[in-house]
Amino acid sequence: MTDKPPVSELEPYSREMYLAVISAVPNWMTERITSITCSGVGAVPADMASEMTAVVGRVEHEIECALLQLLVTDVDEQRQNPLHVLRSCVGPATELMQRHSVPMPTRDEFETRSMPHDVYAIGPLTWKDLGEEVHEAGITWGAWKAAAILTRRRAEGKIS
Repeated sequence: MTDKPPVSELEPYSREMYLAVISAVPNWMTERITSITCSGVGAVPADMASEMTAVVGRVEHEIECALLQLLVTDVDEQRQNPLHVLRSCVGPATELMQRHSVPMPTRDEFETRSMPHDVYAIGPLTWKDLGEEVHEAGITWGAWKAAAILTRRRAEGKIS
């Protein structure tokens, strides 16, 4: 088991965004699996439904760990963004749908190129996909991160 830093160590805007995302994940993931499955096979099969809570819990755990790891990383060292983290944690949901022979939806060229591992197009494209509260927290976090980086560059004399 990996030790993860406490959420209390996050900057306030990072903490607000983290908590909003984690709060939204169970409903969002359940809705995405259900929607994709219903589009592909008409209804969620009973045996698949019985696995869904555990799968959503695994996705939530992956997101909690990966997002927290990203957000405790100094802004200058972050090499991906929170939406990328969410998109990269869809493995358990993908495996569930593959086990139950849910057909993969058609994805456009952008989705296929930018998110090659998200073959079911589960991951969010924007913060709004997770709800208004997450959208607001995500936009606010992005503005805070940009301001933090600009403030540093000014202090370093790299920009005026």
